[in-house]
Amino acid sequence: MEKYKKWIVLFLAVFAVIGMFYWNTQETALPAAPAPQKEEKKETRKETKKEISTAMIDVKGAVKREGVYEMQAGARVRDAIGEAGGFLPEADASKVNLAQFVQDQMLLYVPKKGEQQGAITSQPQKIVVNIATKEELEKIPGIGPKKAESILKYREQHGPFQKAEDLLEVDGIGEKSLEKIKEQIIVP
Repeated sequence: MEKYKKWIVLFLAVFAVIGMFYWNTQETALPAAPAPQKEEKKETRKETKKEISTAMIDVKGAVKREGVYEMQAGARVRDAIGEAGGFLPEADASKVNLAQFVQDQMLLYVPKKGEQQGAITSQPQKIVVNIATKEELEKIPGIGPKKAESILKYREQHGPFQKAEDLLEVDGIGEKSLEKIKEQIIVP
C-alpha cells in the first residue's frame, strides 16, 4: 500500500508541474493589449456604417417644401416626399415611383400634371440633367448627339452636376452654349 502512495504522490506532483507549466505558457502567449485594437476596429466599423446609413437627396418640383433632405438607409421615395411635406395638388404622383429606394446624391423631381419629363412643347419643360437619358438631352435646343454623349460621359466619370456652371467642364459646351440651355435644364 505504501508503494502505491509514493506513485500517487509522484503522479500528482508531475501532473501539478505540467499544469503549472501549461498555465504559465498560456498566460505569456496572450498579447499585452489586444482590447484597444479590437475596440478601434469596432469604432471604425460603426463610423463607416453611420456614414453609409444616410443619404442626402434633393427634392424638387411639385412638393410643398423643395430642398435637400437627409434620409436613413432603406428609405423610399415615399418617405422623401413625406419629408418634403407631401405632393402639391397639381403634382402628377403617377409619374413617381414611391417604392424606389433613395440613394445618396439623388435628385427627386416631381412633375406637375400634364408635364412631360424631357418633352419640348410650346412651353418648354425643363430637363433634369443628372438623370436625363441621351435622347432627353438631345431634345434640348443646341444639344446634339455628340454633346449629349459628352454630358453622359462626364456625369459617369465625375458624378452628378452640382450647379449649371459645371456643364462648362463638358467637351463642346462653352459659355454661350450654357446661356442658351440654362433655362431648359434643372441642375441642383
